[in-house]
Amino acid sequence: MNVTSQRLHRLQRKPREQRPGFTLMELLLVMAIIVLVGALAVPAVLQSFSQQSLDKGADRVRVAMGQARVRSIREGEIYAVFFLEGGAWFNVAPFTQAKLQSSFSTQRQRLADSRTQPDFEDDLLPKGVSFAAGVVPIDARAAESLSESNSGNSIRPILFYPDGTSQDAQIVLQNDRGSYVEIQLRGLTGLSAVVRLQQAPNIQ
Repeated sequence: MNVTSQRLHRLQRKPREQRPGFTLMELLLVMAIIVLVGALAVPAVLQSFSQQSLDKGADRVRVAMGQARVRSIREGEIYAVFFLEGGAWFNVAPFTQAKLQSSFSTQRQRLADSRTQPDFEDDLLPKGVSFAAGVVPIDARAAESLSESNSGNSIRPILFYPDGTSQDAQIVLQNDRGSYVEIQLRGLTGLSAVVRLQQAPNIQ
């Protein structure tokens, strides 16, 4: 047996080195850490998505208010943003169409209540978002207009006038995770702003 054969023989007889593996305890520990991280991360992600929907809803209402103001000035008649308190429906239309809007809101709210509601409907708040409350003080012009209206009690209007002014209003939106935003409409200018609330509003 030559030197090369001897070396080959020794290598063949050398026991194979075992690769280190994971024990059952280590695998269970890793799985527990993954579950814990997931349990902490998922609520935060859901809260973020829910807050985005709330902000998107506030933006839609602000856009509707801007449209009502512009149309009122351009067409020389009172426009309104109609909204369904406790629901997700709102719309911009001449105030003379209040009765029609009342019946229309019922049909649209059925879609909002269904699980098939698309998230891009212009007259509906995003899924999980609703009108929690609204304070719309009645001024002299609004009192006269509202007394002549035959609208039902299911919807509430915010009036915009041809001179660019509007009713003062505070509209609160909420999502299904208990967050709130308030849309504040200044009647003197007809312009609105959004304020994120830290707790449930105390609106009577």
